Amino acid sequence: MRKAVLLVGILILASIPVSADEPTTIHLWSEQAPGPVLLWKSGEDMINVDPNLPIDLDIPAGNYFFVRLFEGIPQMNRLLFSESTNVTDFLLENLTHWSSMAGQMIPGPALIEGNAHLDITGPIARSEAMNATWTSSTRLPASLGHPGLEGAFRGIMEQMTLNGFADENAFTAWAINNTEIGCCAYDHNDMIASNISISVIFDGPIWGWDISAEFVGQGDGRSTRLLDIPVTGFVEDFTDLRITLPEPHEIRYSPQEDYITGTPDDFVIHRGDIPVTGNATIALGINVAPVVGMHVTDGQLPWLPFGQLSEIVSDCTDSSISEPESRFILRNGNSTLLDEQSLNLTIDAMFLNLSPSTWLNLTLECTDPQGLMSNESMEIYIDGVLPTRTLQMQYLHPDDPSPVDADYGNQSISIPSGAVLSGAVQAGDDSDPPVDIEWTSNKSSGWIHLGIGNHAWNDIFVQGPHINGQHLSIEDRHQTKTLTVYSLQLNLTDAAGNIQTQNWDVTVTDRTSPTPRPALSIDGNYYGDLNHPIEGGSPIDVSMNESWDDIDAIEQLTWSVELNGETLNLTTWEDVRSFTLPELKTGRHALVVNATDSSGNTGTHSMMFVVEPPFGALYRITDVVKVGDGGPGDQGALDVTIANDAQGETYFRLCYLTDCTSQFRAVEASVDGPGEMTHRIPVKEWASGEINIRIEYPDNTTSEYQSGLNIDSEMTPLMWILLALPPLAGLVAFLRLKRQPDDKES
Repeated sequence: MRKAVLLVGILILASIPVSADEPTTIHLWSEQAPGPVLLWKSGEDMINVDPNLPIDLDIPAGNYFFVRLFEGIPQMNRLLFSESTNVTDFLLENLTHWSSMAGQMIPGPALIEGNAHLDITGPIARSEAMNATWTSSTRLPASLGHPGLEGAFRGIMEQMTLNGFADENAFTAWAINNTEIGCCAYDHNDMIASNISISVIFDGPIWGWDISAEFVGQGDGRSTRLLDIPVTGFVEDFTDLRITLPEPHEIRYSPQEDYITGTPDDFVIHRGDIPVTGNATIALGINVAPVVGMHVTDGQLPWLPFGQLSEIVSDCTDSSISEPESRFILRNGNSTLLDEQSLNLTIDAMFLNLSPSTWLNLTLECTDPQGLMSNESMEIYIDGVLPTRTLQMQYLHPDDPSPVDADYGNQSISIPSGAVLSGAVQAGDDSDPPVDIEWTSNKSSGWIHLGIGNHAWNDIFVQGPHINGQHLSIEDRHQTKTLTVYSLQLNLTDAAGNIQTQNWDVTVTDRTSPTPRPALSIDGNYYGDLNHPIEGGSPIDVSMNESWDDIDAIEQLTWSVELNGETLNLTTWEDVRSFTLPELKTGRHALVVNATDSSGNTGTHSMMFVVEPPFGALYRITDVVKVGDGGPGDQGALDVTIANDAQGETYFRLCYLTDCTSQFRAVEASVDGPGEMTHRIPVKEWASGEINIRIEYPDNTTSEYQSGLNIDSEMTPLMWILLALPPLAGLVAFLRLKRQPDDKES
């Protein structure tokens, strides 16, 4: 893109004669967007053309030039027109010209070509002058003029005429005096050029210039030498710059390292690929040997496993732009087993006919492009012994008094749901480094426990998500569920990569009690904390349909039901699924439902409920007390105690003969008992005989109550004589009858 921006105005065109008879306007159009193009009238400025829209222009009559750009460079193939023109075919022809097809040689577009070379001869040292030579060659298509002169887009020939040069020799003289080398700065100070030689070349459709020079740069007192290469976007930057350093120096670092290729002492800067202008900075230094290092994948040196392949990877690094070469040498005593020039080495102990517990010598040599070499040797151990361990596993359920040892010798372990399983392992190996410990399980995502040498962990194990839960319908919760089985694995890995593995299936057994859930309803209304619809006389229906167990089907449970401490004959699901309680009196009642699953877990639901008194008037006279000793005809009073076995607003009055109380509002009954009240009936005159109490209701109905109390008259002497006469008369008659038989005998 930078090339396109910088070179849009550098087209060179040959002079075209102007027609004597020009039309007033010319229409220029295309059937497609043209892309980047140049359009101008002979001798005048550029006309703007939108590259993204089809051309549709009316321009003044005259001779015009139309040329396409490729990567910002005007092409040699151009269109001259002086009348209305459709440029669609011209654009398509140029596109075809630039394409490449298999098996066919097609000329490429016009490009800027050339090269540059900065050969530094030295010395490269602190506070010393550095010497270098420069050579460069730049070649441009004839459609490009010199960027330092007006009208560069008209081409080199027309540009020379436009700027008053009589011939190529005159232009060459000007170019020699006005062409810059474009290099360089040393330790941030411009290098001084001398013995500069510039020659201008004209070769048919190509022209350009060659430069040679000598440079001197002055080093400063810092420890690092810096070379700055200007990147300006001018024509010279389209060519690569090669830099050669004297032995033993090398490039150490550059922020533009991605655009540098080659070796540390002979490298190329691809200036045209750098996307921004400025300076490409290069740090120079004395070449040092590479830093050598190596590691083994999936293990730890110097221990290698006997029974599997080991890959030793070179970690050689250099202080410059290229990677050093790596050479591995594996020896067993005086015998060379492997000698490979490679970035990695694969060791197969069994293929090499090695025995376990063998020591070998491994050497890695790292050599940089200038030939400096460093190496590292170590003794490696072929470890054929798997790591060992001491293991302890226990589980503890909250309902159990002490932990239970798990039989980890088997492939399967059973623990009750809700128990905490713990594992403790101490690992060892015949090699020195401690053993890596890894516990994994599918109990949850990412479940892992890691340790080194020894490690302990614990975790609670419960049934998995497939068991009963609120996410299931009640019908699904009544079905049988399988026990949850988790996988558990212990991996022991020694430094050589030998792995000792043990696996278990952890079965979570049923330790969760069933959940009985009785629901009471009366006349279709559910009983609850905010709704107490039970009134005397209505049957109480019980539904157990919302009950469930974690594992067993609902039909597998056994049941027992107690009402107020008495066991009801209900034991199966068919019995308890829906049943009706016996008729209950007003008061508080306790219902207990037990469910036991096939594992012996029992769940209990206890509930208290109340049966409230019925509505209405249910009066009972429980006591009558006569006030005073009056007899018939005397005044007195009666204290009457009355009980109400119902609730609701009701009224009554009490009467003795014609004596009645005022109307009273009855005290209501509650679940704790009847409503009791005592009222006094004033009596104007007692009547002889039993006292009967009458309850009168607002609707004029009544009910009678016999108190068992009597009103009797007071006894006078005459009344006592009258009472005694009948028995005396009877006695006299008896005595006479007894005497008559005695008289006959005599």
